[in-house]
Amino acid sequence: MRSWLLATGYWLLVVAPLAAQQQKLPRTHAVELTFSAGYFRPTGASGQSGGLVLTRKGAWEAGAHFGAYAKSGFWGAEVSAGYTPERVRQSGTGGVQGSRRTHLTFGTAKLLLGRSPRKSGISIMAGAGIGVLHRQMSLLDSSLGSTDAAGVASLMIRVPFDDQVGLRLDAEDLISKSDFGTGKKLRNDFVLTAGLGISW
Repeated sequence: MRSWLLATGYWLLVVAPLAAQQQKLPRTHAVELTFSAGYFRPTGASGQSGGLVLTRKGAWEAGAHFGAYAKSGFWGAEVSAGYTPERVRQSGTGGVQGSRRTHLTFGTAKLLLGRSPRKSGISIMAGAGIGVLHRQMSLLDSSLGSTDAAGVASLMIRVPFDDQVGLRLDAEDLISKSDFGTGKKLRNDFVLTAGLGISW
């Protein structure tokens, strides 16, 4: 009993104050690499190629994020890259005539504001920046590629497992003005992912 009381007293007098003080200090890990996977959902997805109606469908997505965070814990910068097959359904007067993939790769660069992983606890950051979308096979012609500039808006939530590893949830809106056979229109493509972030 006396040993238990001594251990409890030591924890209350020494360990607990040190732990509380540590929680108030910013984390020393300034950069983080996250590997993620999720769902790509296009909107404004229909187009026209001759007598065919082209409709982009949802597909899986895989990517990576590399972020660097300021010591204050309230802002940072991030670059990311991703890939999705981007399924395209082709239909006409006779119904669905087949489907194909464009093999879309994209990259983004963003400024992030909010509570960053440099602070303890759950991180929440909103981001905005620029991006580029490259299709190995364009929507209108599978024999040609296409590249479009994009704006990017994002929201990131990170739940830490320990001092270095955490679960990261991301929602990104890729905003581009593309011609899918009906003239150039502003289009939003959403990327929803979950990943494992490792900081150092």
